[in-house]
Amino acid sequence: MRAKRDIENSLATEADEKGWWRKKLMFQSISSNDILDFPEITERDLNILFTGSYQLSQAVSYLAEMVDKDDKVNLQFLKDQTNVLKLQVQSRHISRKIYRCFIKYKPNSVGISGLLQYACDCANGRRTVGCCSHIAAIVYYLAHARYLSKLLKPAEILSKMFQQDNIIPVIEEDSDED
Repeated sequence: MRAKRDIENSLATEADEKGWWRKKLMFQSISSNDILDFPEITERDLNILFTGSYQLSQAVSYLAEMVDKDDKVNLQFLKDQTNVLKLQVQSRHISRKIYRCFIKYKPNSVGISGLLQYACDCANGRRTVGCCSHIAAIVYYLAHARYLSKLLKPAEILSKMFQQDNIIPVIEEDSDED
């Protein structure tokens, strides 16, 4: 972490110089069969990359918001170079805001050493230690979650709790047991 702390994000600089932030790019929807050469990373290594479990939980949560009712991930990508992936991610807070993310990786590698650089146009997107939530969600999906049998949706159990068997919760105002 200390070694990376003072390093400039050269991928962000490259994106500036080549106009990737502004240029109109032809993105396409991603599926689990796309970008199969992306490094596979364990959840333990993702914790290290994200500098802790909080960012990993944010990535899981952000990814859950990107998944529609048919379990399809709403993520757009373009791969016009062998090892640089260009993506756009919908903001979770502002409906009209879309972030552009760039990830440079070593194709067909395993572990966090295969993830070379990343950049995003959000306020925290030029980090070299850790990463923003947009990059974390993308990396989590491409490197780990798409290999799972089902994508985890953190609050799914809460939304289904009272739908089973038409149970209607009753709260009595005068009861101390509620």
